[in-house]
Amino acid sequence: MLETYLNHIDEHIRFLHATKKVRNVDFHLHHGCEIYFLLQGDVHYFVEKTVYPLRFGDLILTNEHEIHKPSFSSESVYERITLEFPPTLALLYQTAEFQPLSCFYDRPKGERNKLSLSSKETSALLGLFLRYEQLQKNPSPGDAILKLSCFMELLVYINALFSMNKQPDTGLDLHHKLSPVLDYIERHLEEDLSLDRLEKLFYINKYYLIKLFKKYTGSTIHEYIVSKRISLAKKLLSEGCNVTEAYLQCGFNDYTSFLRMFKKKVGLLPKDYPEAVRSPRLAKQ
Repeated sequence: MLETYLNHIDEHIRFLHATKKVRNVDFHLHHGCEIYFLLQGDVHYFVEKTVYPLRFGDLILTNEHEIHKPSFSSESVYERITLEFPPTLALLYQTAEFQPLSCFYDRPKGERNKLSLSSKETSALLGLFLRYEQLQKNPSPGDAILKLSCFMELLVYINALFSMNKQPDTGLDLHHKLSPVLDYIERHLEEDLSLDRLEKLFYINKYYLIKLFKKYTGSTIHEYIVSKRISLAKKLLSEGCNVTEAYLQCGFNDYTSFLRMFKKKVGLLPKDYPEAVRSPRLAKQ
């Protein structure tokens, strides 16, 4: 399996260093884990039900079941580094003493996603990212091995930072009217979550709810619910549920809508997802 990864290293370890104009980004999921490193920008990062304010050098760590998105407080320059990879790759280097995916999974879903670093830690981590970027820009014989080595050095260092972080950032408090709504959505994804239903349950005007959610997340509550349902479907499928079982448990109104939205969000049909999780050749999609 390692040879497969080495032969297609850039398909499996997706490294991106980008400076972009600020634009709206919807909630989304990845096939595997993502490391996000902010270099510039007025950014708040939303993961599940938590909003993290970011500054230069902050890290956000997410796995394939955590919906997330950046939102922007201004139109200042936005620059970040992201690195996505399949968990199966990191597990090849798992030992009794070192669990390379600990910082992605050994925590409650949607919690402890942010690491704030000292200037020394930021400099060390940025050096590793830039080393990977140079390998990407200057291909040569054997560079796949060097990239993989650099990638694992990043994982070792980030896991060390995670384990030393005894006071994790809990993020900003959401508006007092939003928190119970999001808690309810989390627990009742298989049920009716229409705006009319939420309005009656929480005695909150649906148009005010729309406005409030947009203000705090930069996206719509409908987009949030759809992304949460797709996240649940991915989890169910990866645990062995068939497509019909997953559909019935994640709250979509009809089967066709479920198939269409899953393909849009994940890039695969639900029937193909379990194999994609297991196969390094498919997991790149």
